[in-house]
Formats: sequence, structure tokens, C-alpha cells
Amino acid sequence: MAQFEDRPGWDLMIESRQYRNISAIKRLDLRNVADFAFLDLISLYILYNEYEMAAVAARYADKTISFRNFSQTKLNGTDLYISLNILADPTGLFSKKIDQNPEIDDILRTKLTVNLPTIKRYLDLIADNKITSLDAAQLLLRIERQLNITDPQLKAIRRLAQEWQSITQMQRSLVVTRMLQFYRKKTNRSELLVFLEDLGKNKGYEIHGPIDAELANLGFGPGLFNAMAPLAGVAAGTIGAYKLGKILTAPEEDK
Repeated sequence: MAQFEDRPGWDLMIESRQYRNISAIKRLDLRNVADFAFLDLISLYILYNEYEMAAVAARYADKTISFRNFSQTKLNGTDLYISLNILADPTGLFSKKIDQNPEIDDILRTKLTVNLPTIKRYLDLIADNKITSLDAAQLLLRIERQLNITDPQLKAIRRLAQEWQSITQMQRSLVVTRMLQFYRKKTNRSELLVFLEDLGKNKGYEIHGPIDAELANLGFGPGLFNAMAPLAGVAAGTIGAYKLGKILTAPEEDK
């Protein structure tokens, strides 16, 4: 497995927005990384189901899966690739850089059962424009269990997001708003955050202001529906896929 710490300025070659800052990586723990990976996987399914973003989701999934496994350190990997690499390879370069809670990380490692074929299938289906709601429901639930996701908010987000095609505008707004809050609080340099923000703005999916306490877990209490009139739809313009930049166009390293 290629390592880069003996190369001067190797950290400047990291293309991932989320993992570019080495000092920031040191403030992460394995729980953070697993949650980031799960949120990114959910984001891809949401983006895939929105016409303006479908191509972005397919290209991002294809870029992430292009190396066919997550056991190699890749400086030109996506945020999601590096998260999965950390989860799959405890001895890799990026895994060795996170050190916020090493003892807790060791315990969590024993609870992780990262089944790479499950994640590969999920990404392949998105990259090939073939994923269905049933696929998403089955695969995301498996991944949730494999990554030992314990945050009730992430679980609630997954339950609604996997039914994206059939849920209401208000439910979509709750999902996107909670996801944006999570990204901004935990990892505001995320690559996919940029596209989710554009989606929230252009489709009216972001709720501004407090969310009713009864809906804190993305439930369906009446408070928010009464307090907020149906969201005004914003005509969706063409959202520039160019924002993927060199993340999607840079030549791959030798495998």
C-alpha cells in the first residue's frame, strides 16, 4: 500500500475537501468518520433522485468506486472514498492521522463489520443509474448496521431519505434541513454539502428558523405543519456540475 509521508508536501496533494486539513483530521475520531460516510451515502441517493443533480451523484459515485476497493490510500480520492478507506484499513495513512479518541476508536473497530460488497453495490447502482427505492432501503439499512450507526437523527434521516420519491415536500425539507445542520456542525468542508446546499436553495428544501421540538427526530407531529405554511417552490435552475471540479476530472493515480 502506497504511503506518502516521506514525500515533501504530500498533504498539499490531498484533493478531498473534508480531509485536506491534516490538523483538522487529528480532531476526528472513528465515530465521526463512520457518520460522515453514512451521511454522504444518503446524500448521494437524494441527489440521484433530483433531476438537476442526478448526473452529479452518478459521477461522484463512479469516482468513489473507481479503485474497486477501499484498502489503498489515495490522495485523489473523494471525501467518501477516504472515509471508507479509514473504516476499512485501520493501519492506513489517514486512519493513523485521526487520534481524537484512540481508545474509543479501538472499541468501535470491534463493532464495525464493513461489508465492502454491500457498499460497492450501492455505489455501482447509483453510478449506473439503476438504483431503486427498494435497493436503497435494503442497502442503506445494511450499511447502517455495518457502520454501527447509533445517532437517532441519522437513523431517522435514513428512513425518510430511502423513500425520497414518495415522501412529501415538507418531509423532504425536514430531511435536507437536518442533513445540512449535521454537515455544517460536524464537517462543513464536505464536498457533497455544496450540492445539498444548492438543492436546498433551488428546490426550497431548506427550512430557515427553528424546527418544532416535536419534529426533532423527523417525526410527523402537527406543530411544524401548523407553524409553517407549505414551502413556496423555487424554480430549479440548472445547477453547475462543474463544482465537482478536479475531484471528478483529475487523472487517477496508478493502482
